[in-house]
Amino acid sequence: MLSPSRVAHSLRVAEEAERLAAVHGEDTFRAHLAGLLHDCARDLPWETLKEFLPPYIQENDFPIPEVFHAFAAPAIIERELGLRDFRIFRAIRWHATGCEWMSALDRIVFVADIAEPGRDFPEAREIRRWAYSDLRMGYVLALRAKIEYLLRTYGVIALESLRSWNREISMLRKE
Repeated sequence: MLSPSRVAHSLRVAEEAERLAAVHGEDTFRAHLAGLLHDCARDLPWETLKEFLPPYIQENDFPIPEVFHAFAAPAIIERELGLRDFRIFRAIRWHATGCEWMSALDRIVFVADIAEPGRDFPEAREIRRWAYSDLRMGYVLALRAKIEYLLRTYGVIALESLRSWNREISMLRKE
């Protein structure tokens, strides 16, 4: 069960993702649904989450419990809702860390999660502004904000986040 604040956040993410998808010519239905469902497993206890984690995600190998919900959510959605959509599942799976090969939908959900209108940290407005004109740059700014936050708070940074950062920066330098 999601808390009322998590439900409100998910609704804002869904709306923001749909708007971004419309601007960038992506599937607005998939963006909305991925945004709506992205945190569906966020408040579940570890004992429930671990039943749904893919075999390659183990507590000892991936020591970042804050992102386990993103990896468990697709299996929960498939079981509970009967939904089977790889693009939606992929966007949900990578919304918490990013990954080296982000699709446009993946970027949209990542950015919408970090910079939905209810977010009030200083960079959120700039991320939103950039995301509408240049999705890649909006994603890079969102990823930077996430990495900087984790550095400030001594959080564990997922290797996938660093791989994504390195790939995106390399691509920007080539442009």
